[in-house]
Amino acid sequence: MAEHIIYDSYDDTNEDPDGLFFLDECDNLDKELDGRILAIADLGLWNGRHDGYKIGGTNLSEVMHMGNHDYIKIYCNGLDICKRSVHHDGTNHIVFREVRENRNIDNLTTMIYNGEYVSRQKLNYYTKSLASYVKGIYGW
Repeated sequence: MAEHIIYDSYDDTNEDPDGLFFLDECDNLDKELDGRILAIADLGLWNGRHDGYKIGGTNLSEVMHMGNHDYIKIYCNGLDICKRSVHHDGTNHIVFREVRENRNIDNLTTMIYNGEYVSRQKLNYYTKSLASYVKGIYGW
């Protein structure tokens, strides 16, 4: 599957020192969703790699703001909207999903918190991909 880049701060740094490309992408993604956004992260920290999560609001543009550091790249890997965020301690890898509000998301977040394996089937049961929203906006 082809990778579709939504935003790459490294590429924009020299061309857009005021961050207008970033703000343009925030505007492009300004869409209210039915469910909240779940960020599932593989964090590169000073004391090693750790799993984590954060539950955000219902606006798709939140993917632009969650987990930002020195360099960010937001892209669609064909299945999910993802972010790579580089900072002085390492690199964070984040997958964004929409929470299915009729499911008990605590079951999934407990598994993530405990570092348990989450299958694609289980992930799809509790959440759904944001890719269809983003593909509709950019026409991929």
